[in-house]
Amino acid sequence: MRRRSLATFALFAVSSSIFTFADSVTLNTNATQLATAVTSGNTGVTVTSATLQGQSSGAGSASTGTFSNIYGLASGAVISTGNAANYGSGPNTTDGFTTDFGTTATAAQALLLDPISGGNTSHFDVTQLDLSFTVDPGISTIFFNVAFGSEEFPEFVGSEFVDAFGLYLNGTDIAFVNSLPVNIDHPCFAAITGTELDGVLACGNNPVNTFSGAVHEGTNTLTFIIADTSDHILDTTAYIGALGTSEPIPPIPSEVPEPSSIALLGTGLLAVAGAVRRRLIA
Repeated sequence: MRRRSLATFALFAVSSSIFTFADSVTLNTNATQLATAVTSGNTGVTVTSATLQGQSSGAGSASTGTFSNIYGLASGAVISTGNAANYGSGPNTTDGFTTDFGTTATAAQALLLDPISGGNTSHFDVTQLDLSFTVDPGISTIFFNVAFGSEEFPEFVGSEFVDAFGLYLNGTDIAFVNSLPVNIDHPCFAAITGTELDGVLACGNNPVNTFSGAVHEGTNTLTFIIADTSDHILDTTAYIGALGTSEPIPPIPSEVPEPSSIALLGTGLLAVAGAVRRRLIA
C-alpha cells in the first residue's frame, strides 16, 4: 500500500546541494545550475538571475535536478512534486510513487496554478524555477521541448486531483497542447514507456511537446511551475529540454503501447482507486 511521508519541509531558495544517480537524473537544488541546464548550448540567451522554490529532505531526495536522454530529450532540467530521482529513464516498476513534502502553495503560486488545473484551487508540493534573461539582437522567439507526466494517471483523470504544469514567459502561460493547458486531464495522456511515470502527455504517442513565445529587447522572465492539486500524494514531473532560439526538431518517438488499452480499466477501477486514495489520506 502506498503511504504518504510524515515529514514536512519548507520551501527554499538557492542551494548548492548536488546528488548524482545512475538513472539519468542528477538531483540538483542550485537555481543557477538548473538555469544553465535549461539554456545550455544557446549563445543568443543570457541568464541574468535565477531563483528556486522547491523541496529537499537531504541527500537522495529533492524535487529538482538535471537529466539526459529521457523521452528522446537530450538534456535539460527536471522539476517534480516528488523526488526527482525516482523519474530517471527505465521501466515503470512501481505503481504510484509519492513523496509528500507537506508544503502548500503560496498565494502568488496559486494565481499561476489555478487557471491551469481545471479551476481547482488547492495546491501542494509546488516546485517553481524563475529565470530572468536577455536575448541577442534579432532574436524574437524562444522555443522549449517539454515532456510532462504523472502518477495520477489513469485512476484520477476527471477528478479533482488535476496536477498541472505551467511555463510563464513574461507573465503569460505558453504551455498549451492543442489549445489546452498541461495537466493530467488532457485527452492526449497515455501510458508511455520510458520512466516510472504512469502516464505522459503524448499526442500521436509523441511525449515531447514544443512550446514557444515572443521575447523582447531588455529583460525577459520565465517561470516553470508544477504542483500536486487537491492533495499531497502521487507525484507529477516535467522534463524541460534546453531552450532554443530557433524551432527545435522534435525527437522521433520510441515505440510505445497503444493508449486504447487504457480504456479496459473502466469506471470500476476509478471507483476502487478513489477508495484507496481516501484510505491513504485518512
